[in-house]
Amino acid sequence: MGDLIFLRIENAARNVRDLLNALETLAGMGFTAKPVTFDKARPSAVFNSVDSSKLVGMKVVGAVLADDLLARMEFVSKEGMVVENMEVLKGLKYKVELAVFEVVLSGLRGQIAFAANGTVKISGQIAPKLISLLEQDLPLFI
Repeated sequence: MGDLIFLRIENAARNVRDLLNALETLAGMGFTAKPVTFDKARPSAVFNSVDSSKLVGMKVVGAVLADDLLARMEFVSKEGMVVENMEVLKGLKYKVELAVFEVVLSGLRGQIAFAANGTVKISGQIAPKLISLLEQDLPLFI
């Protein structure tokens, strides 16, 4: 990867500005940082490595310009959701702010949540395995 370094921050505070400012001071001019983001067109290989996965939570933001409104919607389901089958979202232009997936591997459950700002939260019994799989994917998202 050359001069590319991935930085994983566990239990990040709301604002990591001080950390990034310190890194900039150490690295000097030319230092840049950007979040690695995941999208539907380039999903993580985590989903290919688990026995099953389902979308169990989603937050969306959509503008309704004709009425000068902004819609924020949150959906949760224990059984899982198929976005294409959600009537309330049909015809609406929206941005996914957060997607939460429940994953199962060898009978053990975990959750992985992807936020639009690049934050990924992982929990459950298989968290170490999910973190490892996700870190293997990082070079593919540059």
